[in-house]
Parts: sequence; structure tokens; C-alpha cells
Amino acid sequence: MEMLLLRLEEDIMEAAAPWFSGDGDSTALLQQSLTKLVHVCHGSGPILRAVSEASTTDERLERSWAAFLGVFDDAVTAQIEKQQEEGEIPSFDARPVAVALNRLDACLLIHAFGRHPRHNPEPVREALTRIWTSTLYSPHPLHIAGISSGDGSRKRRKKGRK
Repeated sequence: MEMLLLRLEEDIMEAAAPWFSGDGDSTALLQQSLTKLVHVCHGSGPILRAVSEASTTDERLERSWAAFLGVFDDAVTAQIEKQQEEGEIPSFDARPVAVALNRLDACLLIHAFGRHPRHNPEPVREALTRIWTSTLYSPHPLHIAGISSGDGSRKRRKKGRK
């Protein structure tokens, strides 16, 4: 399983290469990378599922799974920070956003492609593209998420209450 995971890591990094290269329109490169990622994971979904599930009961596989995810966390964090320096992505703490996006990807890809029959890849690609693009390239990501950029607190009011 560890060998399959290493091979899959290589395939996914190759799929994501357009966005990581940063040579061109960032949103178009991201869309290209996500399209390739979905294609790779459509074919390898059962492997992702098997490793993910087995990692909960096997300590060695758990470390391999964490390392696998960590490679992508590091790469996405670095790319976000690079694009923040270039002014393409608004300023925010890149690491937790990278981890959240990667875990969302893993969960959705395992859910959609980890068992037979596999889901249609196009709606999965569209969902991931929408989430990544709006999270990274929106000029007001906190406003869109409904989070105050102030002290982090929000007051909620119920209908009819003042």
C-alpha cells in the first residue's frame, strides 16, 4: 500500500504541476491542475480509500498517509505564499487554508471515486474548481465567507430580535 501511495503522490504532483509552475493565468492553471487531479483520482480512488481507511488501524500506514498529505500541504502552502507575495492572492495565513483545501479534496475524491460505481468526475471537478478559485482568488475571501475581518467575532441575530 505504501508503494501504491508513493506512485500516486508522483501522479498527483505531476497533475498539479501547471498551477505549481505559475507560468500564466493562475486561475486557468489551477483549473487545468484540478482537471488532471480529478482524472488521476478517478482512476485511483479505491487506492486512496483503502489507504485512508487502513491508516486508522495501522500505525505505519498512518504515518505514510500523514506524510502523503503533508507533501501537498507544503506544496500548496508554498504556492499560496508565493502568489500572495506577487499580489495574486489576498493576504491570509496560508497553511491552514492549504490544509483545509487538501483535506476537502481528499475527502471528496475518496467519497466520489473510492468505491464502485464511481461518480461522474465532471461535477467533482466543478466543485473543486469553484471552491479553490473562490477561496484563493476572491478579492474579499473573508467577506464572502461571512467572517468579520476585525476581532474574529460575529453577532448573530434571530429573526424578529433586535
